[in-house]
Amino acid sequence: MRRLFSLSVVAFLAIVLTPTPAVAVDYPGGRHIYTVALGAIPAPGVTSGPVWVRIAMYYFFGDGTVREGFWYWNRTQAVGAANTGVTSTGCDNCPVRTAAGFEGAGSTYYGTYTTTATQTVITWSNGSAETWNISHPSTDLARLDLASSNYDANVGWGFGSSASNNAFTTMADVPRKSYSGRYAGFNTAGGAGPSVMNLQDFQQCSTNCLSVLSAPSTACSACSSGNSSPIRYYLAGGGRKTYYEHWCQCLTSATCYTGGSHRKPMLEILGDSGTFHGWVGVEASNSAANTGYFTVFYHADV
Repeated sequence: MRRLFSLSVVAFLAIVLTPTPAVAVDYPGGRHIYTVALGAIPAPGVTSGPVWVRIAMYYFFGDGTVREGFWYWNRTQAVGAANTGVTSTGCDNCPVRTAAGFEGAGSTYYGTYTTTATQTVITWSNGSAETWNISHPSTDLARLDLASSNYDANVGWGFGSSASNNAFTTMADVPRKSYSGRYAGFNTAGGAGPSVMNLQDFQQCSTNCLSVLSAPSTACSACSSGNSSPIRYYLAGGGRKTYYEHWCQCLTSATCYTGGSHRKPMLEILGDSGTFHGWVGVEASNSAANTGYFTVFYHADV
């Protein structure tokens, strides 16, 4: 009887002490990796309030944890321009620039998440929380729309798939068509609405750079000449990153411009098998604190 009792105790302890397997957590929309753009942008017509933008990669794991690799810019701080290391060789041979910091490795947040079929809630380790609505704009892609946060983030979009973290599309392989989307931005007041990015007239400069010189635009009426001017656009690639820059030609008599351009860091939207669908992006263009353009946007073909 003593031996039987001992065996029973051992069996009981084995049941109690054996770790319970972790409960798997579904990925938001069934997708593991998202490219995300979000920020704090005042409502249309509002002239004050927090203004910042962030572009990120969100990595969701089956144990309910999430990691974010991100780049962040606040309008209260001067951003400036940084060379990307890509030039428009084959077109006008100019260095392509981006918002200072995006050419580097970025920063990291860690957190946890819960998800349902229609919504995911992320809680970061600093206590910040975001609630995102989930949709499926195509069979190979899931989408996140920022619903709310417990801090000042009030606009955001993300697109996720099962594509490898190392997957990307070179600029030479980007379909040159029109990509629709939305934006929310701030210069001296907030504004928001639909947006279109039309690549039909872009020319290939090199494997990782496209460029176009537009027709004269009244957007350049602030030039000293007082006349409209063509706009020079660049799209340059650096893996999943895209460096989008444009400036009014009337701002300089030189071929290349080194002043205050519009600098828009972007991340590619890829489907499950790596199909290119567009970009999420932000603008952080200022050379002095509390000036310039800050915008959150996306352009996609879905």
